[in-house]
Amino acid sequence: MPINAPQEYYNLELAYSKERDPEEKKRILGEMLRLLPKHKGTDRAFAALKRRMSLLKKSMNRSAQTHKTLSIRKRWPRVSLIGYEQSRILTRFNLTKVADIYYGIAKINGIPVQLLLIQDPEKYRDLLIQSEIIISKIKLNDIAGFQVISDTPDVASALKAYGVIGVFTENSSDAIALQDGSTVKTLAEKLHLETKKNTYAIIYGNSAKFQGQRVGLDHKLKNDDRVFIRI
Repeated sequence: MPINAPQEYYNLELAYSKERDPEEKKRILGEMLRLLPKHKGTDRAFAALKRRMSLLKKSMNRSAQTHKTLSIRKRWPRVSLIGYEQSRILTRFNLTKVADIYYGIAKINGIPVQLLLIQDPEKYRDLLIQSEIIISKIKLNDIAGFQVISDTPDVASALKAYGVIGVFTENSSDAIALQDGSTVKTLAEKLHLETKKNTYAIIYGNSAKFQGQRVGLDHKLKNDDRVFIRI
């Protein structure tokens, strides 16, 4: 039995098939439900539209939850950039867009840093609370944490001010981020190494009295050290 829907209904059906924005798709489905004539011949069409609407809403709810956390696994250190010109940041760092923010891993002086570019700090307050460092043009009074107020996002200087050091293991090209004052034992724990009483390390770099110095677990590391841990 024909459904005898107006032409506008079919126009909306075509528009729905081409639309990618979930909110607009939801609006179109609502209009289609409103325009579809109500009689026995349209029962299946109504059921199909309602099912489509239900699936769309479930998908949007899942997306909303994903966007809330953005499925961004927390990495240390996390640096959030607030309010800077998007094009300027993206020319310097290779960031991926998720929802309406950008994020990625940037190597700063050899240290992999999780960078977030956020324009709306209130909307993404949960991400900012998890950030070790916030770099912004203005102070965010309602968000606690280590904030750097600057017209330019100097991530390297912010890391240094926060006390982040980068330590290399035997043949690594990427540094492991540690807090200033960390020891060989701290590094071993971060690498999930099971230390013993006779565990030691060979150090090359700024913390060594001489290159290739043998040190114990309580030896304090410095930026750019290369550490050979011996279990």
